[in-house]
Amino acid sequence: MVHVIGRARLPPLPCWPRGGWLVGGAVRDLWWGLTPLDYDFATPDPESAARACSQAVAGSAFPLDEARDHWRVQAGGVRYDFTPLTGKLVDDLLRRDYTVNALAANARGAVLGPSVARYDLERRVLRALARGNLEDDPLRPLRGVRLMVTHALRPEARTWTWIREMAARQRFGRRPAWERVRDELERILAHRRAAWGFHALWKSGLGDVYLPEWTAGAEVEQRGFHHLDVLRHQLEALHQLVLRYPQAGSSLRWAALLHDVAKPLLRLWDPERGYYRFFFHDEDGAALAATLLGRLRYGRAHVAKVRRLVRRHMKTPPASGRGRRRWLLRHLPLLPDLLWLQIADRAATRGALAGDVEARLAPLYAALEDLSNAAHRAEPPLLLGGDEVMALLGLEPGPAVGRALTALREAQWLGDVRDEEEARRFVQWWYETEATGAERPKDA
Repeated sequence: MVHVIGRARLPPLPCWPRGGWLVGGAVRDLWWGLTPLDYDFATPDPESAARACSQAVAGSAFPLDEARDHWRVQAGGVRYDFTPLTGKLVDDLLRRDYTVNALAANARGAVLGPSVARYDLERRVLRALARGNLEDDPLRPLRGVRLMVTHALRPEARTWTWIREMAARQRFGRRPAWERVRDELERILAHRRAAWGFHALWKSGLGDVYLPEWTAGAEVEQRGFHHLDVLRHQLEALHQLVLRYPQAGSSLRWAALLHDVAKPLLRLWDPERGYYRFFFHDEDGAALAATLLGRLRYGRAHVAKVRRLVRRHMKTPPASGRGRRRWLLRHLPLLPDLLWLQIADRAATRGALAGDVEARLAPLYAALEDLSNAAHRAEPPLLLGGDEVMALLGLEPGPAVGRALTALREAQWLGDVRDEEEARRFVQWWYETEATGAERPKDA
């Protein structure tokens, strides 16, 4: 049964259509005093409402689905959607997924909803209206877990059972489009409680549906330096990352969650050491993470960034200042994210057994400080160009020229080369060493 459950404080909305209702999540957020970025209106004439809205907010109106008369207006990061108000509004609300979404408000702030909706709003309960409603859209169980994270909701017992049962069926049955899955996972990942959210995904069974490579790490024991199994260690790494570096972006957060994703495939027992070994898990994990993210329809640049971070997460900077500066130069495209990933990984490794965790992380923080200091001084311009290197070494255009210039840039960065004459001698020495395969001095 649907009736008036209370009133919401509505901000001035220039797009409110005549005879229309604000429906769904925007009503829920306004009830809680939040500012929505998405407003969904049910209105008798969506096209006219959208065009009037676009003029009021200086936005652009366009049809989302002309056949169904669905329109959208985008303006200043805020989205206004307009759909037809057909039949009874009550019927539309009762077809929705969760009680906290089955809400409608009129222009005066009166809120309609199921009888139990007010209780759920006040106590932050996630409750499905009916099992069939969840089954109408296979994305709805995942959306429920996402709402648990982003809106701090506690699932009602029957609803949690339905979500788990649907997850078990979705492993071999109907699933939503991967783009829709990605968008929900991204909202979980971006939240400050991201690690808790992915833990909930795993416990619900939805992790097995959408991230089977990751959930394969559950109960995969590591021993040695690790106090957690593979899956929980990656969750703890994500938690440590968000705790220490809350501005971490999506690619870095995915790298933290997936950095050991290949370990279940590579585990070998070492009887001499008394713990498991995972040879090449960084390289194989990079490929596995790329496969997972590609399935979620992430763009190539995003996938490539995660792949490089996972592949390099074991390559920590040397302790010495000189070696560390060389390491920083060689890894500049991945910094500072690579250092933050390594900090999160090591902070998650041994827990209470680690003793003074911050002391163990000191070398990585020192590298971050070196990187920060280096960012304030401009990289010196190359003393020789590609044409000069080719003339000096008698080379045609090709990879060797690029490697020579990279080596010269590193030598200038370290202060080993200061003028053109030293640059020429260095490039000649480097090429002779490179061509003969001779071992170069450590600090060369």
